[in-house]
Amino acid sequence: MNKIISTFITLFISLTLFAKSGKIVFSGQVQNHSATSIMITHLSNQKLVSTELDANGNFSMSAKIEDGYYFLKYGRNTAYIYLYPSDKLELVFDAKHFENTLVFDGQGSERNNYLAKKSAVGSQLTKDLEAFYQVDEATYLKNIENVKNTHLASLFEFDVEDFFKTMEKKSLEYERLLSIQNYKSNYKFYLGEEISPSEGFYEPIRALKLNNESDYSKQPYFRYLVNSIWSKRIEAASDLDGMLNVLRKVPFQELAISLINGFYSKISSNKERSKDYLDLIKRVTTHQPFIEAAEKQYQEVLKSKGLNQGDTSPDFSYETTDGKIINLSDLRGKYVYIDVWATWCAPCIKQVPYLKQLEKRYHDKNVVFVSISVDKKEVKATWKQMVADKQLGGLQLFADKSFDSAFMDAYAVNSIPRFILIDPEGKIVNPEAPRPSFDKTRALLDGLLN
Repeated sequence: MNKIISTFITLFISLTLFAKSGKIVFSGQVQNHSATSIMITHLSNQKLVSTELDANGNFSMSAKIEDGYYFLKYGRNTAYIYLYPSDKLELVFDAKHFENTLVFDGQGSERNNYLAKKSAVGSQLTKDLEAFYQVDEATYLKNIENVKNTHLASLFEFDVEDFFKTMEKKSLEYERLLSIQNYKSNYKFYLGEEISPSEGFYEPIRALKLNNESDYSKQPYFRYLVNSIWSKRIEAASDLDGMLNVLRKVPFQELAISLINGFYSKISSNKERSKDYLDLIKRVTTHQPFIEAAEKQYQEVLKSKGLNQGDTSPDFSYETTDGKIINLSDLRGKYVYIDVWATWCAPCIKQVPYLKQLEKRYHDKNVVFVSISVDKKEVKATWKQMVADKQLGGLQLFADKSFDSAFMDAYAVNSIPRFILIDPEGKIVNPEAPRPSFDKTRALLDGLLN
């Protein structure tokens, strides 16, 4: 799908948007490599440059760039980097521990070592979902201010250029504003509850000018923030014509294209309006590969509506870390709580501590916890390593064909994390069960098991 979206973007955005103002050289080694290539993309996900790894995981690539934030992509792993003309960067990391092992050397390394540290520290600061999100508005604002101040302090520990300090300080403020904008949705996503923040809570967002095209191109968190606001406006429209009218008010082309690409994921994430988003795509583009991909996504949504509570669950036959084959039918007689995840999925990893809590709470009850990885087969070693490193419990299984596995296809699993609950007779209790971090999950299991 990324290739389709990139092609779609290329049709609309001239490459001259990014002035050819300087060259960078980027080389390094990927230890324990499984994926065969490494890539740098613009914030729009449009490819800047990519290269194949050699047999030892070494790589080298160069490109003409304008200074700014970019994505470094290896397999399904992504990290922010900041490139400046004449940078000569060297990078070493362990593919089994992507986020925590990125080490840059050479010209431009200080900027990127800061960004690598920022990512790892940010994950730690937000990993306790209750302490970070399940608080009153004033405490939440203090929490996100603490994240910003922690990163600011780290920024001044690195020997970075003044231009990067200026860009990053602006980025940190946009990240704080994005956290305000996403508070309600993140609360529901992580804790499963609806909240209604006060009007005053969103005042900093209302004061923001959304038509800053330069910051949209250069500042990742401003980009996410503007996309979020306009996506909500489109979604709030009552019908297809209303959605189209809102889209016509978008102030510049790059934003419009990004929103249109986002309609693809909306087909599956907003199932009540999936047909509207498909029709909206058909109304605004004639790019046939993109339309065909959207229609396929919509058909997956229709299939997912075919599995309901009380239906017999499809079976699976997947391998454990030690090579043993486990079938769903082997687990008859117990409730089965299934976690569909992957090693590259940050929201999945955030659920791990809560899944462990569930396993501990119900260790002597008639329920088995099954985690199914949809990682690609090339990174099977990375999956085994993470299972060991994080001491994951329950039954750890590896899907045979990632998202294309028959079980995933039957449940139309196209986004993760995804949780499924099956009863002792093999019938579906809930095809989209609540997450381990939700209070309602414990209430549900208590009611079934007691």
